[in-house]
Amino acid sequence: MKVLLVKPEFKNVFTKLSLIRTEPLELEYLSAICKNRGVESRICDLTVRGKSLKSVLKSFGPDIVAFTANFVHIYAVKKYVSIVKRYKASILTVVGGPHAEVMPEDFMFDGLDVIIHSGGFKPFEDILEAEGAEAYGDIKGISYFDGSEWHKNERQIFDAGALPFPDREHFYRNIKKYKYVTMKPCAILKASYSCPHNCNYCFSTLLNGGKYLCRAPENVVEEIKGIKCDNIWIVDDTFYVDKAKLDEFIRLVGEEGIDKKYSLYFRADFIAANPDYMKRLADIGVTMCAVGLEVIDDGVLEKYNKNSSVNIILRALEVLKESNITCIGLFMIDIDADKSYFKKLYEFIKKYELYLSTISILTPMPGTGQFEKYKDRIVTDDYRKWDFVHLTITPTKMSRFTFYKEFYKLYVKLAMLILKKRLLSFSYLGSAISASFDYWFGVLGSLFGRKK
Repeated sequence: MKVLLVKPEFKNVFTKLSLIRTEPLELEYLSAICKNRGVESRICDLTVRGKSLKSVLKSFGPDIVAFTANFVHIYAVKKYVSIVKRYKASILTVVGGPHAEVMPEDFMFDGLDVIIHSGGFKPFEDILEAEGAEAYGDIKGISYFDGSEWHKNERQIFDAGALPFPDREHFYRNIKKYKYVTMKPCAILKASYSCPHNCNYCFSTLLNGGKYLCRAPENVVEEIKGIKCDNIWIVDDTFYVDKAKLDEFIRLVGEEGIDKKYSLYFRADFIAANPDYMKRLADIGVTMCAVGLEVIDDGVLEKYNKNSSVNIILRALEVLKESNITCIGLFMIDIDADKSYFKKLYEFIKKYELYLSTISILTPMPGTGQFEKYKDRIVTDDYRKWDFVHLTITPTKMSRFTFYKEFYKLYVKLAMLILKKRLLSFSYLGSAISASFDYWFGVLGSLFGRKK
């Protein structure tokens, strides 16, 4: 048996900058499962330049093709499934990932055979061990097509502790292609699944049936020791919130003498309340921290059920600066913002020197509270537009054209701000300033070169 593991390609104005390209970690877990069972597998990451899916099908000759997919990938998966079935109709096609987990019905289209909707990676393992499609009815966590209709089996509980370490052979062969802004190259690691918080715009809280699971710190540190890369991006929606686990992680990394640099996520309220933890994390190699600052408006933060405030945000920024950790501010433009808010946000980013910030547009993901609130104002069902840089809702205080103009103008102003600071400096401004210059100058060039 041969299994081809495919990561779909997705492009928009910002992906063209290639500032972030992550290793296909979910496929590396599947590859490890295949290897443990003596099944030959190959990863085909279509986000990096290389052979086309059609050419890989011809050279590898798989019996199973498995796709990972998020919301923006559904059209790509449809296209790829069609390519697979035209090449050889008997190939079993499988899809998993966040979109398939929350809304499996969206993948019930011609050509797709199995949808993994729960249970993490265990259903894939069960599929490999099944003796023919007639056994699929006994596999928890999947939906499958029997040739005439779809069947949705009961949910599977995800056991994060049973995961093997990912098979990173593909990553090491292509290590120079994977990066995270200033971290080049960069590996990624996941220590938890779902999210313990209840922000009503966030899709992550719906994953794993809303059940937040953490891997043991000992297990995570053991994986880190084996990663042959100096930079690691820990991609949990928020890193350990259990202080006992966080203490153990910090202790183990220190005792093992692991010399690596890390980027991770924390909420502003945790950072503001725990300056001692941030300094200890900096001591073991944490150099960057992405923080969901979202908006600088207490009323909107309350509307998002964020349990934060502007004062908490300001304290968090102060703590990160004191800890010598670069803040990657994650901002979101509310759909009800007026023109003055774009100026206010620019001045805030400028004042606090948040040069590696990202700015998205509020997008009501299906299943969230925001989706229910705005569903009557949604203007597109094209999931390719649900990439956080397109309007999916009708704005209230300006036209769509004006909203887009202010959004892209904000990016251009930030790019020019970095350019100005670079030109006025008579000495090296530090890695964060240098990297952010490249980042925003790339954004500027991309925006002027984008197709209308």
